[in-house]
Order: sequence, then C-alpha cells, then structure tokens
Amino acid sequence: MWNILGYTCKKTISNNRAQVLLPAVLLAPIFILVIYLLFETSKISMYKIRNQFALDNAAYSQMSSLTVYLNALAYTNGNMPYRVMKSYNSQFLSPKGHAGEKGQYTVFDIFYQAGAFPALGPNHGAGAGNNPNPDPKSNDWDYAYYQEKRKNWNKEQPSEAPDEEGRYVLTSKAIADANFFPSTTIGIPSLKQYITVYLLLGQIFESQTFSFQDTSHNARMFREAYYLNSPSCRNQSDCARQSAAVIARYLNVEAKPFEIDKVRAYFSEDIGSTMTTSYPVDLTMSTDVKKKLFQFAYLTSSSRDRVKTLRNGIKLEQSYQLPLNNFDINLTFKYKPKVRTQVGIQCPRSSNNCVWPNPLPKYSIRMNP
Repeated sequence: MWNILGYTCKKTISNNRAQVLLPAVLLAPIFILVIYLLFETSKISMYKIRNQFALDNAAYSQMSSLTVYLNALAYTNGNMPYRVMKSYNSQFLSPKGHAGEKGQYTVFDIFYQAGAFPALGPNHGAGAGNNPNPDPKSNDWDYAYYQEKRKNWNKEQPSEAPDEEGRYVLTSKAIADANFFPSTTIGIPSLKQYITVYLLLGQIFESQTFSFQDTSHNARMFREAYYLNSPSCRNQSDCARQSAAVIARYLNVEAKPFEIDKVRAYFSEDIGSTMTTSYPVDLTMSTDVKKKLFQFAYLTSSSRDRVKTLRNGIKLEQSYQLPLNNFDINLTFKYKPKVRTQVGIQCPRSSNNCVWPNPLPKYSIRMNP
C-alpha cells in the first residue's frame, strides 16, 4: 500500500501541472492580501473624495447666500429705483406761460435734480434719464446723485443732512418755479408712486436680510450641506465644527437701512394762462404712512472689513473619520486625515464694497484647492 502511495506522489510531483499548482497555492494568500489592500485603499480614497466634495460644496453653498444678499442690496440701492423712475422720463412738463406745450424737463428730472434718487452715469446733469444702459461687462455703472446733491449720503458711512428746515426735498423747486407741475394731475400721483416704490424697496431689504440671517446663523447652510454630502458626518449639530467655526466669523455681515422721515415736495399750478409760484407740501413719513422712507442700505464698518478680508479668501480645514477596516487598524487616530479648501467672494473693487456708494451687483465666489 505504501509503495502504491509513494509511487502516486512521485508521479504527481513529476507532472508539469503539479509544478505550477504548488507555487499557486503558496501565492494565493498574497493575492488575497493584495485584493484586501486594494479594497481598503479604494475605500479610504472614496472617503477622502467625498469629504473633500462635502467641504467644497458646503463652502460654496454658504458663500452663495452671502453673494446673493450683497448683490440684492446693490441692485436695490441703484438699478431698481433708477429703472422705475426712468419710466417718468417721457412725461414732459409744460414751461411757464406755455400750458400744454412740451418743455425741457420731465417728471424724472424734477425728482432727480432734487436728489430723490441716484441715476446712471456718465451724464449726471439734466437729462440723466437718457443715458444708455451700461455695458454688461463694465465694472463701474457710475450711479450718483445730481451734482453731488447728496454728498453726505454718497459715502461708505453716510450721514444725515436735511435740505430745508430739517426736511428732505423730493422735487426740485427750481423746475417747479419755471414749469407746470400741478399737484392733482401729475404731482401727487407721481409723489405717491415714488413713495410706494421706496417703501417696497424697504420691504425687499427687510426680506433679503431676514433670509440671509436665517441661512447664515451659526453657519447653518454650511453645516447642512456638509452633513448631506459627507459619509463621515452622523450628527448634523456636531457636523463640520472646525470649518464652520471659521466661516461663521465672516458671515456676520450687517447692512443698515438709511431712512428719511420729514420730506417736502414742491408743486406749481396753472390757472388759465398764468401759473402760481411753487409751493411746498410737507409730509412726515412716520406719521402719514406709519413708516420711515427707505433710501438705500449700506454696510457697517466691521462688515466692510469682513467683506474686504473675504476678497483674498479664507482657508477652511476639516477633520473627518475614516471607516473601520479588515486589519483592525485605527487609521483616523494614526493619520488624523483632513480636507482643506479656500473660499472667498469678490467684486470689481479693491475695497470689495460694491453695495454703497455706486452700487454694482457683481459679487462672485472664488474657490481654490
């Protein structure tokens, strides 16, 4: 029997296929180990990529809420009221002594030359409503008041400066002296529309501010976006603490509304072939409409500093947990993995303030790896 078994083994070993089988059996554990290593390495790479995506997405999402807010403020400060008031540019006033004739000035002019709103450049003299639209690629739309009429307003830190007897004049006395601007047919309806427009702008400002504060408080949008995309983040309240603490410091951007209360408008009536001298009509907004009249919103000094810092971007760094592996090695403790990104916002000015003065709604997000 032993002779037969020995002969069989000898025959098997002398077989060519047996010479391949033996190394294969010895190498099998190595192949299995390599497969495990490839699997674990792929898993680690996947976690790295997903956490990097989560950080990039969260940073972009949170900064998008800030850029939307700043662009909305800039648009509300300049473009929106100008477009509404430009609709008055075809309604001409009749000159004194020429009732019914088309004169030089429009309803747009009588408000604009009083300093009631900023208009598009470059012609900030009479007829500013005829200026062409700016080139979309332009980095300066040159919004300004008539002949520096509101030079105390047209600053990063505006200040009160009433025109007459503690009141702000909304219609030009000089134009009302030389032209028919009857209160019943043109004056009051135009003034009412002007007040309505700026009250609505004030409501838009309040709504945009509420929305921004809601999404930016405690870096809420950042945390939610990171939580939804990170495979390592299990608890939203504790998610992305490191990076959220950094970005939250730059989200405390505050815009203050500049409002006026006591206003005055000048009107002039035509009686037959003659015209009365212009006369004032005074209103107190807090009493007559129960709300002060919004004019524009500007960034506070500390907010301008934060926005300026964001021009160069801020660096975010976030640790994350690696999954368990088949080798029972705690890679998170051993290597302390982190993902990093740099995010900022920019507008085409070195101060990075395009909100006020000379508003320009061109904030954009910049990200670097």
